[in-house]
Amino acid sequence: MRVAGRYRVVRRQDHAVPQIPPRPLLGKEQPLDIRVWRLAGGVEPLLLVNASRKQGRAVQRNRFRRRVRMAFLQVLRQHSHLQGSPGVVWVRPARGSARGCPFTYQEIVGQLTLALTRWESR
Repeated sequence: MRVAGRYRVVRRQDHAVPQIPPRPLLGKEQPLDIRVWRLAGGVEPLLLVNASRKQGRAVQRNRFRRRVRMAFLQVLRQHSHLQGSPGVVWVRPARGSARGCPFTYQEIVGQLTLALTRWESR
């Protein structure tokens, strides 16, 4: 599935999760768990969004996925230096977050911006 041209949403069998998953980029007190790892052969950043059934009904989970996707595209447009970074950005609600994925769009944009800037500084 292609999203906004060359940015894609990761689909099943489209990526390989590392044997040892990377650590979250943000602290445990943050509402989102964002992890990033580099891909060996890739030119475009990929987005992987998880929201389990524990996080609410299908409508709420799908709204969360749409918001994350749009926020991801906005962050990449604002920070053009991230566009050439081949990697997988994995976003999911943190374990301690409230049920129903109650995140506003601005919260998601802020969390993604903070996480991706920390990832680039490594």
